[in-house]
Amino acid sequence: MKNGVAQTLRVGGVLGAWVMVAGACQPVRAAEMELVPSLSVSEEYNDNVYETATNKRSDYITRVRPGATLRYLAPRLQGDVSYYFEYLKYARNSEGDEYNHDASLRGTVTLVENFLFLDLRDTYRRTTLDVTRSRETESSLFLNQTDENNATISPYMLWRLGEKGTLKTGYRYTDVRYWGEGIDRREHGAFADFSYELTSKLSLTAGYGFTRLLSDDTDYDKHDAYGGFRYQYADNSFVYGQVGNTWQLFSGGDSTDYIFWNAGITHDFSLFTATFETRVENSSDPQNGSFGTASSSSSVDPLSVSTKQTSYMGRIDKKFERGSMGFSTTYTEYDDTQDSGSSRDKLALRLFGAYEIYEKLNLGLSVTGEHTDYDSDYNQLDSEYDEDYPYRLIGSVRLNYAFKDDLSLGLTYSYDTQLRDLDSTSDSIDVNRVILEVRKTF
Repeated sequence: MKNGVAQTLRVGGVLGAWVMVAGACQPVRAAEMELVPSLSVSEEYNDNVYETATNKRSDYITRVRPGATLRYLAPRLQGDVSYYFEYLKYARNSEGDEYNHDASLRGTVTLVENFLFLDLRDTYRRTTLDVTRSRETESSLFLNQTDENNATISPYMLWRLGEKGTLKTGYRYTDVRYWGEGIDRREHGAFADFSYELTSKLSLTAGYGFTRLLSDDTDYDKHDAYGGFRYQYADNSFVYGQVGNTWQLFSGGDSTDYIFWNAGITHDFSLFTATFETRVENSSDPQNGSFGTASSSSSVDPLSVSTKQTSYMGRIDKKFERGSMGFSTTYTEYDDTQDSGSSRDKLALRLFGAYEIYEKLNLGLSVTGEHTDYDSDYNQLDSEYDEDYPYRLIGSVRLNYAFKDDLSLGLTYSYDTQLRDLDSTSDSIDVNRVILEVRKTF
């Protein structure tokens, strides 16, 4: 594991780079700047810290989390920066004291007005080693996790092709490093994305991207080409689609190609809003996606340099006068494009809601069920995630009370169970957590 000094310097670089760019690009008096400091202190009881079926060990965890967010808006520079320092104390010494960082930077610098720009992206966070899992639903604060730093710099040019067409061309460099387990990687990429507005409601897109990825595991070259459209057929209702092909050549001589797509529809039925989306993307690319500059929902896979992620998602959202509720279902397949025998698939169902009990007291709840199927050849995770427990149920309820002066008090209870089989709870892994948190925004 890389040492804490280098870790701190890396995080400091995220914030320092932004301060220098901001100072060089625009006088402070001409900019709009909003700085919001905050402090949260919480106490957690966890009755199964190591997530075991037997010999459970409980602990009390104190968390202190000071931080701040900064929004900066000027004619030649727009961006957001956030930083949080986290101190964790395990009263019964299930883990040693932890000092963690969570930082993000997102900004755009205008070098030549309406033509030449520079995008900056940098995140430092703790993430799960298994790309099928999300840290937001993890019960443990440390099991099977690693610290990831993902930094990107991308100069690009925006060409105006008449009144309705634009061409975006540029270069992208990305560096991903891990403080813990994970495959460090670097990427050089070039892209060209074209868009044309046929009407006020219908637009067409096309693009090409080249990626040269270098890693501690293997290297590869990747080509992506795609075309698509977006059509807004009513207020708050639209349909979009993109389809293309990826060609990959690995340093060992192996090669592969596959079709990728990104399509969906959102429709406002007045009573509720329904969304369906499906996409194929390479979740191991540091820039997160096969569509050049298109947005992505995937995460970098720490343990593989090339994981094709195919997902199908449906969601229904309903708003009430004093709250909201929704339901979503997602099916995702994860395939290693270099090793055809290594794959996983996951089905997740989620029910969630929020309700304002009265003006300052809010209730939130969610229930999630998951089933993950690991291929028999998949053995990357020699870790705490046990493939003999393919079923998982997570439930949580939270009460939050807002006092004056941006002071709030929150109480959360969550239950997490992992099962060998749905027909039996024998030998299940159960975790109960209770968290009391005080948060102050200045």
